[in-house]
Amino acid sequence: MSETNNQNNIIVFLDTIGRTLVGERLSETDETILIKNPVILNVVPSDGGKMSVQLFPLFFREFLADKTESISFHFRKKSISLSDISALDFRLLAQYSQMFNNANLFVPEEPAPSESVVNLFEE
Repeated sequence: MSETNNQNNIIVFLDTIGRTLVGERLSETDETILIKNPVILNVVPSDGGKMSVQLFPLFFREFLADKTESISFHFRKKSISLSDISALDFRLLAQYSQMFNNANLFVPEEPAPSESVVNLFEE
């Protein structure tokens, strides 16, 4: 995902419970909007009176059979509040892009089959 290619497709909106969501707009109709890889933008206080920004995916790709697949959600426009934010800070975009970089996937390795033969009964 290139920051320059999808900067214009990144959308910020609020869901029905007031969470701030960020994602890539794929398409939309009069009633719905299709968002790829939506994340929850969470701001929490950190040490020294500063704020820390955390992004949490709405659905973790680690639960998918194909860990490299993107996840898309259809949101009803009646249920969300769209923003008119036209550009985001490069650090937030970098964090978002990094989350969905396939090179950063955590995929547990399958244990290698044992090559040693264990004889249960001596002959």
